[in-house]
Amino acid sequence: MVLIVRAFLDAMCTAIDMQPVSRAATHFRADVEGLRAIAVLSVVAFHYGVPGLTGGFVGVDVFFVISGFLITQLLLREIAATGKVDFLGFYGRRAKRLLPAAFAVTLATLIIGYFVLAPFEQKEMAKSAAASALYAANVWLLRQSMNYFAPESSLNPFLHTWSLSVEEQFYLVWPAFLLIVGRFSQKIILLALLIVVFGSFAGCIYLTYGKQAWAFYLAPPRAWEFGAGALIATRPFERWAKQPGSSSIVGWLSFALLILSFFAIDGFMAFPGVVAVVPVAATALLLLTGNNAAGPSALLRTHPFQFFGARSYAIYLWHWPIAVLGTVLVGSTALANCLFFAMTIVLSSLSLAWLEYPIRASHWLAQRSVRSIVMGGAVTIAATVAGILSFAIAQYVTNGAQAKIVASTSKYSLSSESGCLAGFTTQSPIRCVFGPSSYTKTIVLLGDSHADQWTTALAAIAEQRGWRLITYLKASCPIADIPVSEVYSLRLRRLSPQCASWREQAIAMIKTQDSPDAILLTQFSSGNVKGPFTNLGPHAVSIETWERGLFGALKELEPVNAKLIVIGDNPTPYHPVGNCLARAEWRRLPFSTCSRSLSLTTSNEVFEAEQRAVSSINNARMIDLTSSICTGLVCPAIRDGVVVYRDANHLTVDFTLVLMDRLAAELTAAL
Repeated sequence: MVLIVRAFLDAMCTAIDMQPVSRAATHFRADVEGLRAIAVLSVVAFHYGVPGLTGGFVGVDVFFVISGFLITQLLLREIAATGKVDFLGFYGRRAKRLLPAAFAVTLATLIIGYFVLAPFEQKEMAKSAAASALYAANVWLLRQSMNYFAPESSLNPFLHTWSLSVEEQFYLVWPAFLLIVGRFSQKIILLALLIVVFGSFAGCIYLTYGKQAWAFYLAPPRAWEFGAGALIATRPFERWAKQPGSSSIVGWLSFALLILSFFAIDGFMAFPGVVAVVPVAATALLLLTGNNAAGPSALLRTHPFQFFGARSYAIYLWHWPIAVLGTVLVGSTALANCLFFAMTIVLSSLSLAWLEYPIRASHWLAQRSVRSIVMGGAVTIAATVAGILSFAIAQYVTNGAQAKIVASTSKYSLSSESGCLAGFTTQSPIRCVFGPSSYTKTIVLLGDSHADQWTTALAAIAEQRGWRLITYLKASCPIADIPVSEVYSLRLRRLSPQCASWREQAIAMIKTQDSPDAILLTQFSSGNVKGPFTNLGPHAVSIETWERGLFGALKELEPVNAKLIVIGDNPTPYHPVGNCLARAEWRRLPFSTCSRSLSLTTSNEVFEAEQRAVSSINNARMIDLTSSICTGLVCPAIRDGVVVYRDANHLTVDFTLVLMDRLAAELTAAL
């Protein structure tokens, strides 16, 4: 830390003059600076919910291509001039450029997060901060099964650092790679880069449609994007770029294609995969044609683009923690997001002027590269220690009330603990049996995770009544007979044909193996139907399709000659109730702030459609437990001292046990 302070004081008087000097020394291109502005503003706009900008997140891919281009150009020039790579100089420059600002944001986020987030959230934040400091945020998020596009990702202030970790990992291997191939002819260099690009791209496509999160977060499946920028830095492409007529046309077409991708791509597509080719190719071509004054560079060189481009790194660092912590405090409204953006610009400008510029302009650091390396190491250690201390403090301040909330929302159902809930890619049904060996009736439970949440209570009822309970459960798989082309998995980011196959097999097994007295069906109804209650976007189905699908499923089961009982889906708060309660307790706020109006948690349209489908089947009936979950027009987060929801849409195991008597009475009446 002493090194940072000394470098800062040493450079303050020259900070104003630093930028022009640095630009001259590094063959500064104003069009690239402008391209950075487009990249960062698209990401910020996406995160701040600007309408229509569904693909703003591909701004990260733009950054990857730019990094590949600039770093490769820099290193190839050095190798051509000296025959070697100054590794200390290279990593020293990266340390000065990237680490001090990242440390400042990390420290500020941890401090403010202590006052805003609940202790258990602080622990997760601290772990993410340490992973980010060690350039492993992408691997950490992958291990945590953190879906970048899922609603719960908005709870992690360090989510955005995954891309910075990917870049750092790229920096670790790329200089050595170029040193090896850079000694050979231009053809060999080009061939080596092509092998990297196509090899990585092939792996990216394979993983995107198999393990999408791996393709999204890991560096190897993203290497082709850096490689695309690297190709543009090679001599054959540089020669083509000097052709004025064709390059200006290609430049403007590429610019239009890049802007179009921000609006045409969305988080529901299988990304990165083939879809990422559009922004990556557009960015590479813009870099290739950027020196042509008749192309987009005329626009990219203007002051607004230069302003945001110069601050792009700082803006990227600050915008997401501000959004996450600010949303916790004041909510996410258009006005709040405008305020968050203004704060982002102010803080990024201050960190640029008072931290980034002085550190980069420091003559003392520039005298010996090892000083920058040591400074970078010190900052890395300090950020890691800050994360560890933050975790320890959160552990220390966790009280009994916090522990009770976390315990209730972390408890999983009997079927989940028994491995009976089929995963997202599982196609074969898992048949699980609960209850006494000697039984008088057989009850079958068929559904998704909203059916799974009832299994602890149903198993207890089965034990009491001498019934056998058989479950067929699959996560995120509706029981309604929806066309295969319309069943979309939010977790897999693609259509899920496994769901229809699983449903058909499960129904066939019920018909041939179980001889049930009653079949219970329940599912996340409002989460699948178009309207304000779904996260499926364009992949949500119409209310008519949903009604036909439920009717079709009941019709398939009708020949079983069992009672068909549809348990209406529970009211859904659509916000992380456990997090809200823990924050309220931590900040001494009333728990009622976490309650939701009944009208905001239920869809009368969906409920009525399901009632129509059920009434069309002779031996079917519907159970509605809403009155036991909500009180009047309010759905509380805690009822009679018991936490109602474990997340944004599932009931806690503890609360389903509270409802056990009501559920048992309804089932007995139906039988």
